[in-house]
Amino acid sequence: MESSFVIIKPDGTVRRRVSALVLDALMNRGYKVVAFKEMKVPDSLARLHYAIHKDKPFFPWLVDFISSAPVLAMIFEADDVIQGVRDALGATFVQKADPSSLRGKYGIWAGINIAHASDAPETATTEIELWTNEGGLEESSDAEELARAYVERHSSGDVDYTMKIRDVVKTAIENKDLSDNVLDALTDLLGKDAIGISQDEIISLATVIFDFVKEEVEKE
Repeated sequence: MESSFVIIKPDGTVRRRVSALVLDALMNRGYKVVAFKEMKVPDSLARLHYAIHKDKPFFPWLVDFISSAPVLAMIFEADDVIQGVRDALGATFVQKADPSSLRGKYGIWAGINIAHASDAPETATTEIELWTNEGGLEESSDAEELARAYVERHSSGDVDYTMKIRDVVKTAIENKDLSDNVLDALTDLLGKDAIGISQDEIISLATVIFDFVKEEVEKE
């Protein structure tokens, strides 16, 4: 029996139906949820979580991204759950993810890819310890029930603005468009299914994605 630490990142959680569909897909693979918490990631925890990248130029962006809006932090248990979750999510880079994978269906662009998942048993142990000690994540007997209630609450209907958000990002990069119109479009689209997410958090996430667009434009 393995444990895997999984985060549905802000770009997933703000889009409530997307996060519910991702969670449902993982649970339907037979993976048991033993810890479930919706939370805003403090800057200190974000820095520790991404400490392996602390010397990389994109480190500040990673910290800003993961802490911009709420996430779903979870621990799954099952045989071979670590590789199984990663297989279900698909390639880390959204454009390279199989269209049938969760990132292929719901990821936005590049590393704005809806979820993080442990890549090895040792990593899972370290991440679970970190998020338990610094993030207040706890295993509980009602975690599975809480997860299923989340899915039930947010999965109905057919709301999914993934392709529209991708198009805004892709078009902005291709056209080198760094106008306020891009930021406004991202804010509007991210807010369409953001039940219980504050406007400040929606704007914060949109701004971080817009900052990514800027970086991509400046590379060219």
